[in-house]
Amino acid sequence: MDPKALVEAIVEEVACPICMTFLKDPMSIDCGHTFCHSCLSGLWKVPGESQNWGYTCPLCRAPVQPKNLRPNWQLANVVEKVRQLGPCPEMGLKSDVCELHGEQLKMFCQEDGAMMCKSCSQSPEHEAHSVLPMEDVAWEYKWKLHEALEHLRKEQEEAWKLEVSERKRTANWKIQVETRKQSIIWEFEKCQQLLEKNNLPVQYIEVEAVAALASLELEKEETEHKLELNHLKLIQQSQTLWRMIVELEERSQRPARWMLQDIHEVLNRSKSWSLQRPEPVSLELRTNCCVLGLRKILKTYAADVRLDPDTAYSRLIVSEDRKCVHYGDIQQKLPDNPERFYRYNIVLGSQCISSGRHYWEVEVGNRSEWGLGVCKENVDRKEVVYLSPDYGFWVIRLRKGTEYRAGTNEYPLLSLPVPPRRVGIFLDYEAHDISFYNVTDNCSHIFTFPRQPFSGRLLPYFSPCYSIGANNTAPLTICSLDGED
Repeated sequence: MDPKALVEAIVEEVACPICMTFLKDPMSIDCGHTFCHSCLSGLWKVPGESQNWGYTCPLCRAPVQPKNLRPNWQLANVVEKVRQLGPCPEMGLKSDVCELHGEQLKMFCQEDGAMMCKSCSQSPEHEAHSVLPMEDVAWEYKWKLHEALEHLRKEQEEAWKLEVSERKRTANWKIQVETRKQSIIWEFEKCQQLLEKNNLPVQYIEVEAVAALASLELEKEETEHKLELNHLKLIQQSQTLWRMIVELEERSQRPARWMLQDIHEVLNRSKSWSLQRPEPVSLELRTNCCVLGLRKILKTYAADVRLDPDTAYSRLIVSEDRKCVHYGDIQQKLPDNPERFYRYNIVLGSQCISSGRHYWEVEVGNRSEWGLGVCKENVDRKEVVYLSPDYGFWVIRLRKGTEYRAGTNEYPLLSLPVPPRRVGIFLDYEAHDISFYNVTDNCSHIFTFPRQPFSGRLLPYFSPCYSIGANNTAPLTICSLDGED
């Protein structure tokens, strides 16, 4: 092999695949590839994160463990010996002698971005160009490199933030999928029990359960594939950005003849870099826990729920038939009896529940805020309350027109593909089961509170919240289930 080609081949072998310069403190990883220690540290560092996700090799994408990094002393010795060969094999440096005139390249053409010798600078083609000694223009291009570096660092920081955001979205989505899966299993088991209690066939319930779980699994695979592609693209962009940053940092520290080589191409590539954001991926689950005929089963436990005006907050208006409640414009002068809520827009049902199964539906219409559920009879009605089972409340709420939540803010937001205009509430006292259904969406399951033993009597809970301008003025209405199909 030609000695020059041999030297170039050896130089390539001791180059870091990330920064493309001589390896510095070479570190080998699990898959066997070797990189500069600083390059790996910069590539794997994501600000603000606990770094508990999986790492991969920048070259082969094999999974690796950062704790298994080990110094490659043998290769470090080889690098040092190659350095001692002299300036010829220095990374990225072309010949510093003019091929045409045999003179050293000491001049730089601003227009062409090219290094040249004095004879070339005096040729007619450069007569009208700004050609200066390399040392005189070096400071200007160092500043340009600094500006390009600032741009790339901002892009890299944005890429890191997007990676963190995508990981969090993916983690939350996986929790959502698992929650939906458990809801499907839970609901179908419940329906099976209800059917058996009523001596009805259960075969079709099993078929629906299998179909719903299969649909959820297919949706999971499709969405996971899209999320993984987005994540991979972000990682690839982060790696490219890091290589460009390292290249510019190395170049800015070199003597003028190394720094100015191909400088226009380097600056243009750096300044034109633009981060490609991930493709939008909808994380709303389409597969619902929806059993055909479920509402018909639930209605066999229909309860004649009515409101108790003596519990209503002073601004709430209860209809004469005690089936509707809305928020009034003025505060009524009502007796401050022990049953009445003093601070919150709450009214309770009059029926105390201490056994059995009970089901009722409430029309919420297009209201932007409401709350529904059950509470213990002995909850505090005068002071601050927290809508949590720990304080005797099993409630789901709508806030700001789109935020559905069970209990307090400690519970995650609920994902409802179809906004409910009518909500079903099912209470099985002995089974410690409080579940909510979207009647508008074929009685699809909204939420079931974790089962825990009840103590004492429970009461239906209603809150129309506040009237907000022209919105949220329609009443909450307890629906009659008699005569419906």
